[in-house]
Amino acid sequence: MKKTICCFLTFTIFYAGCAGHEANLVQIRQLGDEQKTCDALWSEMHYIDNEISRLLPKSDKTGSNIALGVAGMFFVIPFFFMDLKQGEKKEIEAYRQRYNYLLMITYQRDCKLPPPITKETTKKMDK
Repeated sequence: MKKTICCFLTFTIFYAGCAGHEANLVQIRQLGDEQKTCDALWSEMHYIDNEISRLLPKSDKTGSNIALGVAGMFFVIPFFFMDLKQGEKKEIEAYRQRYNYLLMITYQRDCKLPPPITKETTKKMDK
């Protein structure tokens, strides 16, 4: 009986430790946000937009979790590769909240939209 409990506890500890990556959440309000210039705000919003675009393909793990769960019925090892923490989804939501907060600041300051990034503007930046 003790061996069974010990094995179960060991499995539970390893399973909880391998169930995905922890979310690295960005703070919605950061020190110095109110002092940033309009260009700095737009630049950070562009960075956030890129981060969300980078994380979106990684965020939907439903299909792989189902497949690993089915395989886990026959073998124990696939359970260790399931992502149950959904760190990417939490990070995306934090980035969206930060983006909306920065957008609110830009509206309060009447910041004008920056010119759209085109091939010509990137060529000018490269020179």
